[in-house]
Amino acid sequence: MNNIPLISIIIPVYNRVDIISETLDSVLSQSYQNWECIIVDDGSTDNSWDFLSEYIKKDSRFHLYKRPNNRKSGGCGARNFGYLKSKGKYVKWLDSDDIIEKELVEKEVQKLEENRELKFVYCGMTFLEDKNQQRNSGLISLESGTGIQLLNRIGIIREYILPGCCTIRKTVIPFSGLWNEELKINQDGEFLFRVLINCDWISSIDYIGFRYRLENANKITSGYNDSEKVILKLKSWQLIDSQINIRKENDLEDYINGTKNFLYKYHLHLRQYKIITEFHELFWKQIKEEKRKRILVKLLPMMVRRCISAHLKF
Repeated sequence: MNNIPLISIIIPVYNRVDIISETLDSVLSQSYQNWECIIVDDGSTDNSWDFLSEYIKKDSRFHLYKRPNNRKSGGCGARNFGYLKSKGKYVKWLDSDDIIEKELVEKEVQKLEENRELKFVYCGMTFLEDKNQQRNSGLISLESGTGIQLLNRIGIIREYILPGCCTIRKTVIPFSGLWNEELKINQDGEFLFRVLINCDWISSIDYIGFRYRLENANKITSGYNDSEKVILKLKSWQLIDSQINIRKENDLEDYINGTKNFLYKYHLHLRQYKIITEFHELFWKQIKEEKRKRILVKLLPMMVRRCISAHLKF
């Protein structure tokens, strides 16, 4: 096993005793053998810790920790602590309700090993809508390219990828930075953005290897009301926007415009004018375009009348 690289699989856990076994079983069943799975309990108040303490006895490659007090509470603090404990050449982050298919790690590591220039590999995913139904998201159509190209593709087609789809070369993380422990919503989008802008070469594998549970998608943010969730999400996009502005380049125009247009139209459709006003700096281009359209709507009848009048005079 010494001649194949180690991959670190990092999983934060909070009150998931009812479902965490399926995630860990999917790790345990991997065809790729040289892995370590670092589980970090984020202060669970159910009996997750007792369950996990027993479960890890199945295999010495599982390592269980409690998030220390010097890391902020929440998934990001647990993820960062897990990363600091990791020893792998590659890193994969999973949530405690994610499921990975048997050959995913093998296929992703193989792809990375075939090309040392690759920094990031991702697969297609399936949404589990409930216990009996699933819906394929498929694969974002970018076989290989730069991280910037993938971000722009995401902006154009309004698809997205999740951390569980990805395996990252560990050397990227010092340049991108760890997870932002201040964020509670869209922390994965903000983190992957920083990772991808630091990847000169990425690739996909034509494999639906990741299952994401929609039935539990909002569990981590259940303590917030809808308005608070909207504000927290847009604050994460403000952070991404500020990082794009710092770059002083136009290479992410499709990504940021696609995302902002979608968010603006979504909140406009819901008539959340207060939200749009509060985040007017984020949406200034969209607001400007909206004003232009309204002016044109007002001017159009006048312009038509003038044309008709000119035609009649002629």
